[in-house]
Amino acid sequence: MKQLASLLPSAPKQRKDSSPKLISKRHLQLVKLAGEMAENLPQEKNVLGFMSRLLIMVNLPYRDPGKDCKNWHRRNGLISIDIVSAYRDGKSVGMPYGTYPRLILAFLVTQAVKNQSPTIYLGKSFSDFLKLIGIQRGGKQYKQLHKQLDRTLSASFSWSYTTDKQWSRVNIQVSHQSQLWWDEKQPEQQSLWESYIELNLNFFNEIIRNAVPLDLRVLSILKNSPLGLDLYMFISWRVFKMDKPVFISWESLQEQLGGQYADLKVFARDCRSHIKRIQAIRPDLNVSFIKGRLYLKPSFYQTQP
Repeated sequence: MKQLASLLPSAPKQRKDSSPKLISKRHLQLVKLAGEMAENLPQEKNVLGFMSRLLIMVNLPYRDPGKDCKNWHRRNGLISIDIVSAYRDGKSVGMPYGTYPRLILAFLVTQAVKNQSPTIYLGKSFSDFLKLIGIQRGGKQYKQLHKQLDRTLSASFSWSYTTDKQWSRVNIQVSHQSQLWWDEKQPEQQSLWESYIELNLNFFNEIIRNAVPLDLRVLSILKNSPLGLDLYMFISWRVFKMDKPVFISWESLQEQLGGQYADLKVFARDCRSHIKRIQAIRPDLNVSFIKGRLYLKPSFYQTQP
């Protein structure tokens, strides 16, 4: 595959000690996943995931907006999102940001679509999810995931659609009710009660009506980059049931995804890098660069029911 070949190092040069350079772990991971994707459709390995269209159209913060930030606003054309931090004991819980809320929401949406139920039980399925995104129970990553899960489930989300003649708004919380049992000192110890998350019914209905298919293996590769995750989800959304090609300018894409990028050239450079990684493991996604624009064409897998 040309896309894959572009990511592999050229013939190893000899060091002064005549020992060849090693291929990075990242390259080996991409090669392995590219082979799997070429031989198996996601449905065959139970790695088909989903994401809410609303959460793709406008995005969460990439970085921590700070403890003083109680409201996050983001606009994409006619659509905007406002996120308000929850309070506990009179203090702000904090704003969800970074990769974990994106991965958490993808997990919740995937479980809701697959089970056709707003109740998400965090038994074996959540353990499998942690393994998929490479998080071990216990440790710093596990604590950070716990914090971001709390912030994501507690925050209030509002989506607005505004034109000269129309205004509409949707207000929800992701979870109507949650019960989570955590023991960071003994993360493997089983609780007498099962943890679960009950999705808000309005959010659940939106998911069922407008879920966008994803490949969970791609999320695992991009798990350290909020932009990479947003970019893959955006491309998946645009090519889902697409019937004709479209051009997207870097300026338009920055308005959609890169609000926290001040420099358009840096944003475009990072997007190209992520798209090459995505294409290496999803060669069926027809994405190319033409005269400073993205060119998206219908893709076989994404058009399947």
